[in-house]
Amino acid sequence: MFILKKWFFIFILLISALIYPLQSIKAEKADILEWEKRAELPAARVGAVSEVYDGKIYVIGGIGSGKANSNTTYVYDPKLDKWSEKASMKTGRMGAASVIVGDHIYVMGGRTDQGFSNSVEVYNIKMDKWEEAEDLPFELKISAFDLYAGAIDNKIYVLGYNKPLKHENYSSNTYSYDIKTKEWTKKKKFEKDAPAGNAVVIKNKLYVLSGQATFEYDPSIDQWTSVGSGGIGRYYSALNFEDYIIRTGGVSKVTLYDKQTKTSRTVPNSSAPYRMGHVSAIIDDTLYVIGGIPQSNDAPNYARDDFKSNLSISLKSLKNSDTTAPPGDKDPDPATPPKDDSTDEDGDALLIITMVNGLQKEYDLSMKEVNAFLSWYKKRDAGEGPGFYEIDEHDNNKGPFESKKDYVVFKNILMFEVNKYKK
Repeated sequence: MFILKKWFFIFILLISALIYPLQSIKAEKADILEWEKRAELPAARVGAVSEVYDGKIYVIGGIGSGKANSNTTYVYDPKLDKWSEKASMKTGRMGAASVIVGDHIYVMGGRTDQGFSNSVEVYNIKMDKWEEAEDLPFELKISAFDLYAGAIDNKIYVLGYNKPLKHENYSSNTYSYDIKTKEWTKKKKFEKDAPAGNAVVIKNKLYVLSGQATFEYDPSIDQWTSVGSGGIGRYYSALNFEDYIIRTGGVSKVTLYDKQTKTSRTVPNSSAPYRMGHVSAIIDDTLYVIGGIPQSNDAPNYARDDFKSNLSISLKSLKNSDTTAPPGDKDPDPATPPKDDSTDEDGDALLIITMVNGLQKEYDLSMKEVNAFLSWYKKRDAGEGPGFYEIDEHDNNKGPFESKKDYVVFKNILMFEVNKYKK
């Protein structure tokens, strides 16, 4: 009897040991953000603009599945999970830029049925009325998705990006618009490459994200500065969340970029579709991703009738958690390798690299190898070192080969994450 009781006790301990890890895994998965399906758009849209006012999302313009550019104004009420339609713009357009100042939404530029346009229309939200405003002052018309805008201290700042022709300099220019005087003023010229990105305002500075690069415009000193990596792929979206840049599009993840430490953090989720040409908005710590088309190598010129999705995801768990870096931390010298101490080298990690085309590669490495990769990346970001990095895949997917190595090209990296663990 004693022997049976002893073995029964051991059996209970073994079962408990098995259940406890499962409970831990379940708790860990509960922290992963989950997307929620919301009421779909009344009509499919690509290349629209969006602004938030009084707890509602305004989705304006864009293009549907036909050839005509849309002038519609749709409003989504998250509390009612319901769409309504308001007064339409005078001109249908897609790939435009927009800002909101008070209770007025400014929609600028984009592609119309007559071609690219420098026209500006203003929507009075309270009166539900559109009016024409002073045209953009650019000498050349700006292509769709190449106009960036932000509102700072009741002034509108716009960057019109024009890719130079062969043997020519950049003709991109920056202007500010004074809402009171209704006058445009020319600002510091922009002389970098920034096609089909997005812009966001943080602490009275305008950030333009494109490709791998992020550029900062400080209106107080009228100066453009390159602030390293952290850009976004073509036709993606960027927003200000808690003074971090939250990025959507391309990959099925919520991605936050800390412009101080120049690092990206992601929260995995497999249910969100890969998309581009969409709009995004944040209301009450909830992120909404609306419209667009599935990710592809083609420009988002037309919508798909069956792609009207409106998804939301809570961002509350990102506050004061390990998902975001502490706002007070500052990045060390980019050319300085990580500290070489025992705590940095302990354990292993899953290094996940996302390429600019949306493809992902995963590497199961030691922390020593991960730190070597981080050291190379920071040096390369500072303009030093080789343009590619060799990663030994060890026994991962080796196949019939004696060894297997990947050569990762710096300019092809959109973002990466490090998930540390101990075996």
